[in-house]
Amino acid sequence: MLEKLAELDGWVILLGLFALLFFLTLFLTAMWNRSKTLLQSAAGKVSPKRGMGLLSTLIIFLLISVVMLVIAVTRFYTAFTAHELVAIVECYPTNGFGAKAFELVLTPVLNKKQQEPQSYIIRGDDWSLGGDILEWQSYMNVLGLKSMYRLTRLQGRYIDAEDEMTQNLTAYPLVEEEQNEFWENLYQIAVKMPFIKSAHKNFVSTHPFFGDYFEVYVTPTGYTLERFEGHAGN
Repeated sequence: MLEKLAELDGWVILLGLFALLFFLTLFLTAMWNRSKTLLQSAAGKVSPKRGMGLLSTLIIFLLISVVMLVIAVTRFYTAFTAHELVAIVECYPTNGFGAKAFELVLTPVLNKKQQEPQSYIIRGDDWSLGGDILEWQSYMNVLGLKSMYRLTRLQGRYIDAEDEMTQNLTAYPLVEEEQNEFWENLYQIAVKMPFIKSAHKNFVSTHPFFGDYFEVYVTPTGYTLERFEGHAGN
């Protein structure tokens, strides 16, 4: 029941955003046409200050509506700065799982605080980590809005495409709902939203390199990583 309500909530918000933009456009168009008609018919009887006051009211109303729209969108995401650490990865050899398998310890980092480490068995030559990215237009960042991200999956990867089709693959979800309806709808409408620069998926992948560790970062354009010698915390 709760899952159904969560899905309904996403649809309700999406429909609400469409309705808000639609009726806001109709309202502003009607008000602008009416104000021009009144100004033309008055032929100087309406002072410039009054005309500017009406225009200012419409602009303020538009800004308030946009802010409400942005708040509704950002409640689904985790904000980040231009280059923020989101996970630490260490890999170890393992026995009993085949030649191309290794253990991966993932330590999520949320708000610059390390969370509880999680251990996974990865099958493949490489490991891959990533998820969703939402990037605002630069002028939205000036207003204080940060880009958003959502880590969704950790998985193995083979170097050869033939191995990808014939060997065992491992994939682990990092969220309860990978195919989130709100995200899917956002991908469809992002190109129509002037204040959103991009909404897409992005993953980083590399060899396990036993004995080293990796720091995974998120940037406005996607995920990236850095490799360091030794073990994390040393």
